[in-house]
Amino acid sequence: MKLGVNGWRIHGKRTGVGRYLYNVVRYWDESLVAGRFEEINFYVPEPIDRSQTALPPNIRERVLRPRSRMLLWENLRFGPAARDGVLFCPGYSRPLVARGRTVVTIFEATLKLYPQYFPRADWYTVPELYLKLYEWSGHHATLVLTSTEAGRRDVSKAYGIPAGKIRVVSLAPPEDFRPLGDDPRLSAVRKKHFGRDIPFFLYVGKMTPRRNVPLLMEAFAEFQAGSSVPHGLLAVGLNTVHFDLAAHARELSLGDGFVHLEYVSDEDLMLLYNAAEAFVIPYTYEALSLPTLEAQACGLPVITVDTPGLREMTGGKAILLQAPEIGEIRDGLKLLAGDEALRRKLSQEGLAFASQFSWRRTARETLDVLEEAARM
Repeated sequence: MKLGVNGWRIHGKRTGVGRYLYNVVRYWDESLVAGRFEEINFYVPEPIDRSQTALPPNIRERVLRPRSRMLLWENLRFGPAARDGVLFCPGYSRPLVARGRTVVTIFEATLKLYPQYFPRADWYTVPELYLKLYEWSGHHATLVLTSTEAGRRDVSKAYGIPAGKIRVVSLAPPEDFRPLGDDPRLSAVRKKHFGRDIPFFLYVGKMTPRRNVPLLMEAFAEFQAGSSVPHGLLAVGLNTVHFDLAAHARELSLGDGFVHLEYVSDEDLMLLYNAAEAFVIPYTYEALSLPTLEAQACGLPVITVDTPGLREMTGGKAILLQAPEIGEIRDGLKLLAGDEALRRKLSQEGLAFASQFSWRRTARETLDVLEEAARM
């Protein structure tokens, strides 16, 4: 049987679903695929630069022009063209019309379950339409993939999809993410972003309201005011809601102690994880967080909020805040910054937890689910 993959998100700067897709299919070499599928067709709206996107040679690229918005392309080009026995759809939705069996990845359902975390003025998609499509896709898929048990519970509850139809396959940090010890590049990274070699806290993720980056900045300002050791705060992520981070930093008198980067490469991200003193994600709610696992794989201690998904994604090997509140976050920063033994303990425990996961394992288990769908 043939396997078809919606590869639309492989293009451009890969975040979220794009990183997930690439890290799964890059391991689908002949040794892993043998005996499962006779052919893998990877459908894209434009040719892939394989010098930059290293897919195995056994994955056959199928270009379906013209490029358009993902949902339009998925339904007007991918769905009608794909004649494979199984279609892998990694981005929450499947084509409305598909000839083969379908496996859809739905990572979480936070918007559906907790709309109060998404103020209507900040919505930058057409969420009613999207939520209906995700629900329809989950019900009409042969199987649904997600990455945590918390995600499985949420997707089942939000969309009424039977839990027995949902398979959990864990995500993983990139295989080259590791502790770098006293690598001289780390001092250079700190000097590059803050003008001097000072410790800093790191945040990685979109700037959406429930992720509380402005709140983190306010907590950091209070921490900074009460600390005798200068620290920095570096936030990496797309500012999809166009919050004026620079103005907020000025209001808090953070000066050059706050830095925001929209996007960094994996290589630079690994350096940031290693150069930082702690990783902080003060989310109101989240069913999964790949950056926490990436941080742990680099030996970086984590501060986060005690939600089911974040406890699961860190293995509980983190400072778990009771709520995303200024005082809680400030005290978490203070606790970790002032206790070298605690930082070392969380670094070792987090590293051991993250070492359980690999993208090759994720790729293999994803193929297992696709093969299961082929037999249904």
